[in-house]
Amino acid sequence: MLCIWHTQSDAKPAQSDVAPHIATLKPYQNHIIKKFEEFSPLVDEIFKQLKQKSLPDSLVLVPMLESSYNPKAVSPAKAAGLWQLMPATAKRFGLTVDQNLDQRFEIEPSTRAAMQYLSFLYRKFDGDINLTLAAYNAGEGRVQRAINRAGSREFTKLTLPNETVHYVRRFYALMTLVDISSLKRDRVDTLWLFASETSCNKRR
Repeated sequence: MLCIWHTQSDAKPAQSDVAPHIATLKPYQNHIIKKFEEFSPLVDEIFKQLKQKSLPDSLVLVPMLESSYNPKAVSPAKAAGLWQLMPATAKRFGLTVDQNLDQRFEIEPSTRAAMQYLSFLYRKFDGDINLTLAAYNAGEGRVQRAINRAGSREFTKLTLPNETVHYVRRFYALMTLVDISSLKRDRVDTLWLFASETSCNKRR
């Protein structure tokens, strides 16, 4: 069996690169923490699924990066939902996306799909968190092509869109501002209490 832990090159970005993002997010730190508290049942479930898939706890930050934990968010590029999945990616991981139903706006199925996608990316890129995040943002094909061109799997040596570079840096900024260990709860059974999810999430 291949042990992914010995092939990682996911060194943190330079502090000087992360610092501007910390400065940008710092005024919103209390709001960010309150958002995690608001969605605590979902946060608990994400931790549970991350553990089941042997993924880093830090990936609980992805919905904050993507949508600020807003299940109804839609981007100009047509990514949608809590996890900002593109239509093709959503369908690839089992969601229905059509004129009658768009499950990207449903918290439970979209979370399962996102977990599957993150698990796929994490293993494809040998447990490298930087490459996993970059691929989640820009697509695994683009990241793989950048690796091939650079002849390196080191994130800082890759030529990627500025949006993707800043996405990874913002992730580390969030890690600085959010105490992930304090978000974890020791529960025997996690309840899915999706008060914010209603049938009106269906898009027509």
